[in-house]
Amino acid sequence: MKKVVSIALTLSALLGYEVAVTKKAEIPVKKSYVAQIYSKNRVMVATRLMGYIKRMNVEEGDLVHKGDILFEVDPADVTSFISQAQGMVIQAKSGVLMAEMALADAQRDYERFKNLYAHGAVSKRDFQKMELNLNIKKKQVEMAKGMLRQAMAGLNRAKAQLKYAKVVSPVDGVVSNRFKKVAEMALPGMPVVVLSDLKAIRAKSFVKEGDIEKFQVGTPVEIFVPALKKEFSAKVVAVVPAGDSMTHSYLVKYQFTGDYSGILPGMYGKAKVAIGKKKGVLVPFGAITQRKGITGVFVVDGSKEVHFVPVTQLMQIKDYFLVKGLRGGERIIIYPLASLKDGDKI
Repeated sequence: MKKVVSIALTLSALLGYEVAVTKKAEIPVKKSYVAQIYSKNRVMVATRLMGYIKRMNVEEGDLVHKGDILFEVDPADVTSFISQAQGMVIQAKSGVLMAEMALADAQRDYERFKNLYAHGAVSKRDFQKMELNLNIKKKQVEMAKGMLRQAMAGLNRAKAQLKYAKVVSPVDGVVSNRFKKVAEMALPGMPVVVLSDLKAIRAKSFVKEGDIEKFQVGTPVEIFVPALKKEFSAKVVAVVPAGDSMTHSYLVKYQFTGDYSGILPGMYGKAKVAIGKKKGVLVPFGAITQRKGITGVFVVDGSKEVHFVPVTQLMQIKDYFLVKGLRGGERIIIYPLASLKDGDKI
């Protein structure tokens, strides 16, 4: 459109009249299709904990940033698990202490019997019993330390679960759906909030089978969003080959190629696609007039005589009309007076 408007129509004053010089033009013919704005990346946000929702920070339509807290689950069960795990750690530590004390006693008995055995005061059998007892106590210490490691790991897992009580947004997006409210039960893996990623905004249309040949991957598209009163550049990125047998239409997807800030999922748009070109002559809106019910323009010849030339309007482009009936290069009157007629001198 901007390219067309950039075709300057030379204006000059001629005895009180403004005159423009027409120029040939080739204008793309565009067809509009209803477009739905959506996010390619929809995130189902759930909790890893089972519990009642303690706090809900978002509603449908809210904009959120990555890391924002969406909702919190009551961590009462997790707190109970942590207390149990802490008790098991204390018990395991006591077990290690008792096993080490028993090992120390066994070590002293072994050293005493070793000395006695060296002097022939005890039999080899009794000495071997002390040696076996020492080895058993060493194994018991290792087992007690293993139990402590397991208890500590259980405590760490329980504490790690506590951070899942606060569920944060994984992306910058908008809240598309909210399935739970405060005091309702949240279950692991069941979505509570659905987010639409604002960095993956797309558009899509359903196109009748008679027009689908005009859509190829890479075809440029202009998408007008009425809510923003702006037009955005895009291109076709996919044409789903499986059509709807009921409506005989095909799904076409678009990707924005420029800045699309402000566009939100769910907005309505119009996808404009060039389906051909029209050739004609570009004239200003104010040059079009009527005489005896016939639409035309007044052309000024070299002798400054005006002639009424009928034209056929092909399409309007802002303040201009693309018409047939002129060759291009004619000088035409802008806003001719109602009294002006064919053959007048100006």
